[in-house]
Amino acid sequence: MSTKDIVIVIDSLQNRIQKYPQLGNKKDKFYNLLENIKNEYKKLEVPDNLLEVYNSLVKKGKELNNKFSATANAKEVKDQVEYYIRYLNAALGDLRNEVGWVNVYQRWFLFTSILFLVLSPQWFGFVLPALFFVPIFLGSRGLKARSVNGFYMSLSVAPIGFMTGTVWAKNGLYVMGNMATAIANNMAQTGRSQGFATALTIVPPILGVILVISSIVMAYKGYKAKHLFV
Repeated sequence: MSTKDIVIVIDSLQNRIQKYPQLGNKKDKFYNLLENIKNEYKKLEVPDNLLEVYNSLVKKGKELNNKFSATANAKEVKDQVEYYIRYLNAALGDLRNEVGWVNVYQRWFLFTSILFLVLSPQWFGFVLPALFFVPIFLGSRGLKARSVNGFYMSLSVAPIGFMTGTVWAKNGLYVMGNMATAIANNMAQTGRSQGFATALTIVPPILGVILVISSIVMAYKGYKAKHLFV
């Protein structure tokens, strides 16, 4: 099925935006974004299994076109246009079969979150991981719903994970030059065997390096998948 209907809806929306002074300096931005999106839709065909998504997109676009009036709340109209543009981008990803990027990002987010929760208490106590437990939980739920708010909440794990991993990596550099002392200190603090103390000395810095890498990869995967959230 062709995308003729959504192209017509976007054309109409662009015309209404141009004639709606209440949008102020947002008019040109919205118009240009819609022009780029429209050109992408012109290149596509709608597969049968996504007709419901496509029809919903057309329906919401027609409803939005009817929102423009002199008596309408300008802020509400602006918010609805922004939401519809995100919806158009997300649906474009569906039609291009790019939804797998969401799953890839979600796996990296969960992996980074687990490493952060495991490694951060040593340096920052339990307060920091406790503070991030709610964003991690809500971010995980938001990703499943493809919510843009959940997506941005999940992204907060990347910088804090990078910071935690960097601290452990720096500790690893110290350990490399003072291995015997570090193992002896861990034996004294834990009262455990030399083998356990050695593992406790070596493994966390290695996991810290992995956390640095996973935080960077997670941020990159998030950048690639950001247009798929509404």
